[in-house]
Amino acid sequence: MRSICGRRRARIEKRHNYVYVPQNCRKTVSRRLTRMVVALLLVLLETELLSSNVIGFFGMTPAFPDSTIAQATMTPALPRTDPAVQTITRFLKKFQVGPALRKRLAEALVRSSRKHNVDPRLAASIMIVESRGNPFAISPSNAVGIMQIHVPTWARTIEEQGINLFKIEDNIDFGVRVLKNYVQRYGHDEGIKRYNGWNPGSPQSVTADAYLQKVQRIYLSSSSD
Repeated sequence: MRSICGRRRARIEKRHNYVYVPQNCRKTVSRRLTRMVVALLLVLLETELLSSNVIGFFGMTPAFPDSTIAQATMTPALPRTDPAVQTITRFLKKFQVGPALRKRLAEALVRSSRKHNVDPRLAASIMIVESRGNPFAISPSNAVGIMQIHVPTWARTIEEQGINLFKIEDNIDFGVRVLKNYVQRYGHDEGIKRYNGWNPGSPQSVTADAYLQKVQRIYLSSSSD
């Protein structure tokens, strides 16, 4: 029996049912296999380089680069500050609302004003007059918190809706809702006076007018004052 290794022939000897392949044939096969593996690796390498060069030449990028996916997964989105919150924060700073709660107050005022379709600057002006941002303010007439919610008037609603008047967000949201109701029903100026507890049968007209003027003065103040 004969076999061919490269260009040389090698005899395969059969003894006792075993096949012996001469050493030079095995070396030739081994060298040929090695050359084939090297050639395959070179082809793969050239293909990868060609692909990279084409991408670079045409300004293309892979549709789904692994590095981009990994970066998008690992890098959290940066929080974006709402311009309206920034504006109200500066407004509160101008009227000396404490820095510790200033941003939280501004966020709550903007959020509730958007929710109830109220001017956030008006809501902030009333808050400044009522408490200047003190969440624990309590008046002699039992008005409580940031927006000075009058508990004797609103006790039932507060209890039924589980409102915590000492929580900034709850107090502001309820106050903005009350303001929206008054302004919608009675107009801008009278609605603001009613927020302060005034009504046509009340003898507090002078006090109510002074309250309205104070709110308007703060509201209309320019940023450069």
